[in-house]
Amino acid sequence: MKARNLMTKDVASCGPDDPMATAARIMWERDCGIVPVVDGDGRPVGVVTDRDLCMAALTRNEPLSRMAVRDAMARDLVTCREDDDEERVHGAMRKRQVRRLPVLGDDGRLVGMISLNDLILAAAGKGGAERRQHELARTAAEISRHREVAAAV
Repeated sequence: MKARNLMTKDVASCGPDDPMATAARIMWERDCGIVPVVDGDGRPVGVVTDRDLCMAALTRNEPLSRMAVRDAMARDLVTCREDDDEERVHGAMRKRQVRRLPVLGDDGRLVGMISLNDLILAAAGKGGAERRQHELARTAAEISRHREVAAAV
């Protein structure tokens, strides 16, 4: 199955100069934990998660309305293309230990998001063959593997 058939298509995004409160509002209204950050042409330049916002608020002791998304977003993006097959999506998630991927069109613009939840729903639905369920279990295990954390200074 192709990423375009698995992804969520109606994705809200924000810009790097938007206040973090904008990203938080999108998360609340869309019931999601990540917002893609796009440039003026709709090309992803980062992502911001609910955890990123919480850590920024804690470490800076500032309200989200006074901090820019660019100060909390992850810039090291892993993405997929809408015509990538499901195996490529699993591989990208495993390699980078991420639960969600921005999906790009041929022009490099954001066209959707694909999440571990999307893959779970596909595996549980019609055509959720044993092989797909095995791939899902491998992906979930690899994403969940603990990473080494740098010691606190």
